[in-house]
Amino acid sequence: MLTIRIHILSVLLYITNTLGAQNIPDSMVYKLNHAPDDSVRARTLLDIGESIEATQTEKSFNYYQRSLAIARKLNNSILLLSSLNDVGVCYIELNKMDSALLTFGSAIPIAKKIRDTLRIAKIFANMGNAWLHKQDRVKAIDYYLQSVRLLESISDESVLPTLYSNINSLFNEQKEFTKALDFGNRAVVFARKTNNDYALVNSLLNLAVTYDWLDQPEKQMALLRQALPIAKKNADLDQIVTTYHNLGSYYFMKGDYHSSLEQYLESYKYVQKINNKYHICSTSSMLALVYLKLKETKKAVEYSKQAEKLAYEVGERANLKEIYKTRAEIEQQSGHFELANKYFEKTIEVSDSLYQAETSEKVADVEARYQTEKKQLAITQLEKDKKIQLLAIKEKSILNYLLVAAVGALLVTGLLVYRNIRNRQLLAKKETELQEQRIGELEKDRQLVAVDSMLKGQEEERSRLAKDLHDGLGGLLSGVKFSLSNMKNNFIITGDNLAVFERSLDMIDTSIKELRRVAHNMMPEMLTRFGLDEALKEYCNMVNSTKMVMVKYQSFGMEARLEKSAEIIVYRIIQELINNIMKHAGATEAFVQLIRGDNRLNIVVEDNGKGFDPAVVKKNAGAGWININSRVEYLKGKLDIHSESGKGTMVNIELNV
Repeated sequence: MLTIRIHILSVLLYITNTLGAQNIPDSMVYKLNHAPDDSVRARTLLDIGESIEATQTEKSFNYYQRSLAIARKLNNSILLLSSLNDVGVCYIELNKMDSALLTFGSAIPIAKKIRDTLRIAKIFANMGNAWLHKQDRVKAIDYYLQSVRLLESISDESVLPTLYSNINSLFNEQKEFTKALDFGNRAVVFARKTNNDYALVNSLLNLAVTYDWLDQPEKQMALLRQALPIAKKNADLDQIVTTYHNLGSYYFMKGDYHSSLEQYLESYKYVQKINNKYHICSTSSMLALVYLKLKETKKAVEYSKQAEKLAYEVGERANLKEIYKTRAEIEQQSGHFELANKYFEKTIEVSDSLYQAETSEKVADVEARYQTEKKQLAITQLEKDKKIQLLAIKEKSILNYLLVAAVGALLVTGLLVYRNIRNRQLLAKKETELQEQRIGELEKDRQLVAVDSMLKGQEEERSRLAKDLHDGLGGLLSGVKFSLSNMKNNFIITGDNLAVFERSLDMIDTSIKELRRVAHNMMPEMLTRFGLDEALKEYCNMVNSTKMVMVKYQSFGMEARLEKSAEIIVYRIIQELINNIMKHAGATEAFVQLIRGDNRLNIVVEDNGKGFDPAVVKKNAGAGWININSRVEYLKGKLDIHSESGKGTMVNIELNV
């Protein structure tokens, strides 16, 4: 069963004209002819190339080359990067992958020189695309993951859904479905978070393919149903074709051939509009198979012939094998056994051809690896020979020097003695420094032990006080309220005194609630009973109930509990950060996220408040920030604060757990 997989072909540094204009807009021609300087001229050349790239790739390549020449003449790093990136993407579209990789590789040192992490990440993504076209999925995944790590380090989420989805698709092909599910779910989450409907449809489709591989059709169907209306809203014909095609595949596997036919016909209707011969071939092949199942032989033959013709044109031997197999079954069903046998023989012939091609590719790959290893061994041997020659030359030189310097032996001996004494002094100095370093480390360990004891003492005292307040004073106040309520029913109280009495009962009731809240904040019961994740959910809900600020909570990988001490420390850190937002930020919304993996816990707390200058806070930190810092240092973590006036605040914490 053929399920179409989605791949994103390129990640561009600049947004291109995805409509693919047939002609260059007059406004751009005018701007090019009247450019005031070379910098504007180069930028205009890039814009023109990007506007026609989808339909006139070779022509756009010439414009990019002209822009690149100007950028090199001006030695303008930004223009160089933009031009090299567009040239590299053009090489991919022209199927010149080695040239693309060389071009992208030459852009990396420039991006590193100007410390442009975003551009480096996008270049890595495009290198992944080139390796993907070279059929090297391992290297493609490696470059995609490098790009992902860089984008995550700078919190740039614009391209992440696309990369996550590409990685999901590649892990599908590698049959590594646990990793495929992880990246597929990440792609969907980030596409929704960034409101990127185009990436969302691709993410849903690739994740649906994962569930198809895992034989979980209901989950696959749920994702396809989500994808279809968004694809139509995007008006993206490729996405609509793919969604209908995969819906047809779903119904075919269930044996619902009428529903399958309906979906494939919709896919066929849209695929004719974009005139993609590969997709027309795939859809025609499946329509032939569905009509065969429905015993509509005439239509099955019609679509089978069309699919066969297109398969030859686009060189799709894998599709051709399925087409011959379907045609053989059609002729067998019609009673044309001689013709059926002919197509069965063709099926076997194509299968053998595919096997031989696959074997040849594997042999070529092994041969390439062998030649590479052989060259490496030769290089290593040459390096060894060179070292031996250098050693021989060095020995002769030493002998000559000794003979020439025989007269000055006493001077040399004195120099050696001097060097020996000096080396001893240096060694002694280094040993002293090492001892001081060890003393510093021991002092730091002692401070950490002290901090540990202090934190444990604080939490134990909090827990004891919370219990005493709840069980002791709370119970006492509840008893007083009960007694006063009974008095109200047993004594005659005048109207004025009754109002005072009622207010007293209300005040006691308010005191009991406040007492419970204080006891809960000192040591929440949810934390000790159900763990950090549930405790934080309850805490955020409690903050939301105050209407002071609306807190959204999100967690990944928090199924297993942390150590009790670590849970308490993390809870106090987030509690302190939320308190700061409520007291000082003037925010209406806040976001708390926990991500756990590889013995690391990443905490993100954001708000849309008025922001502040982090340098001022570091210089004049209050008790709250001092407590946060001490807890982070205790868990050997890192704390980063990103804030600007009027743009809110983001606190990122990484902890060892």
